[in-house]
Amino acid sequence: MSRKTAMRMIAFMTVIMVLWVAIPTTFAAGETFKVISVNTLGCASGNFSMTVERANLDGGTYTVHTVVTVEGLIYMNENASISINGLSGWSIFDNFTYGPVPNPGTYPIPSGKEMRLDFSLERPVGTVLYEWTLIVDGCDTGNILYNGPTPTGNACNLAVPSSAVVGEAPLGAQVYYAPGEIAPGIVLNPGTYVVIGQDDSETYYQIVLACQKVWVRKDTMQPSYQAPQNGAPLPSGIVG
Repeated sequence: MSRKTAMRMIAFMTVIMVLWVAIPTTFAAGETFKVISVNTLGCASGNFSMTVERANLDGGTYTVHTVVTVEGLIYMNENASISINGLSGWSIFDNFTYGPVPNPGTYPIPSGKEMRLDFSLERPVGTVLYEWTLIVDGCDTGNILYNGPTPTGNACNLAVPSSAVVGEAPLGAQVYYAPGEIAPGIVLNPGTYVVIGQDDSETYYQIVLACQKVWVRKDTMQPSYQAPQNGAPLPSGIVG
């Protein structure tokens, strides 16, 4: 291995490990509120909907604080009460019951713009028990860029091309920092990930992991059959 390649690998590993720690993959026992899937699309109030999962609630009343942000404007700041475990629908509305904000947006939400949804499970109001974040590429497209525990630190500003498609790694996968160059100790959890394209040998897919572009073997990925992807083929374009 050349000195240049070794230094590049060390730098990559430092960044990816810091980001990996910032986004936990396991959770302590306790109340949770997670987005399971995106169900319907649209930019008017009430159009964009998801399936969410509430777990480990004790039967008392909790508050879910939902904040929807697009291009620095807030389109939802809702205070909603929940008390029952299980799956349910959850939608974006022109709702500011949690309180007024200094930068409200006006519906419809702009199409084709990255949209971030932050959820905090609270009891009492203001005391956060659990946080979850969903980021999609637009209210009208709904491709998932991130869906997991709310990241700490700086927000991800990684540029992702519009041709990217959400795919699934059903069994997880070994991560490579470049095609054929293994990233020791870095393994995908089973789940969905944004796929950008493939290498020129057509052996590896470039994906997004913890706000970094990394690589996995193509035989570890498959189309996602969750909405709104519904089995869309993974991109075949060559990327560097």
